[in-house]
Amino acid sequence: MTEGPTPRDPREEPGGQEPPQAPPPPPPSGAPDWSQPSGYQAQPPSYQPPQPPAGYQQQPPGYQPQQSSGLSENVASGLSYVVGFITGFIFFLIDKRPEVRFHAMQSIIFAVVAMLFGWIRLFTSGFLATLLWLVSVVFFFTWIFVMIQAFQGRHFKLPVIGDFAEQQAGGRAR
Repeated sequence: MTEGPTPRDPREEPGGQEPPQAPPPPPPSGAPDWSQPSGYQAQPPSYQPPQPPAGYQQQPPGYQPQQSSGLSENVASGLSYVVGFITGFIFFLIDKRPEVRFHAMQSIIFAVVAMLFGWIRLFTSGFLATLLWLVSVVFFFTWIFVMIQAFQGRHFKLPVIGDFAEQQAGGRAR
């Protein structure tokens, strides 16, 4: 063992305060600088952003991309059928892609026609009421089928309703 001065407790000294300590040494070079956010690298003042490759065309002034709902086209098309004319109307207003607008408009028209048949059925009786009930069952299965087709990304156009929906949605979707 080596003999030397025994360490003293700073609290035992007359002032009762610890002596000031030296600041910690700077990190060694090559070590990460923890004072900056992760992945952040300061750019020199002369930094220029990279230029697009040769042959790349910038969009003309005034160009605005088609607005979408942020969903893929088939998901937005399928969701436009889920709650009939309500979701169809929402997607028709917020999504400007032709295929989504077509399915949204077809959903709106299909739901309105189905509701009209349902209301007429309420005020009828006998054979006509039974016939309209069968039509309602066909509407239900058609609604399921068209919704599945839209979720799969297929352009399924209902007779008469589909042509009108295409016209209202702004032309041929595909």
